[in-house]
Amino acid sequence: MAMEMGPGIPRRCPCGALTIVLTSKTKENPGRRFYRCGVIFGENHVFKWADEAILEEIEALAARQSTIENDLIELKGHLLDMKKDTTEIVEVVAVLSTKIQK
Repeated sequence: MAMEMGPGIPRRCPCGALTIVLTSKTKENPGRRFYRCGVIFGENHVFKWADEAILEEIEALAARQSTIENDLIELKGHLLDMKKDTTEIVEVVAVLSTKIQK
């Protein structure tokens, strides 16, 4: 039996070869696309149905997008804090500048 990889689209086989996409011609899965090792078919070489791999890839990307969105919200908060701090520094510098000029 061919080996399945982790979640998502397999890009390389454990043997190091790039994967290829083929279409099944079996009675059980006619027309169903799959990823497999681009060099050897068999045990210890990748095999994965494309529809399953793509769904896993979308789920992983959705999770990453959610993390990025949360990070962006946090960064926006930090940016607002920095803008407030900058405004306060400019005000203090202006006050000190007028005191030094007197």
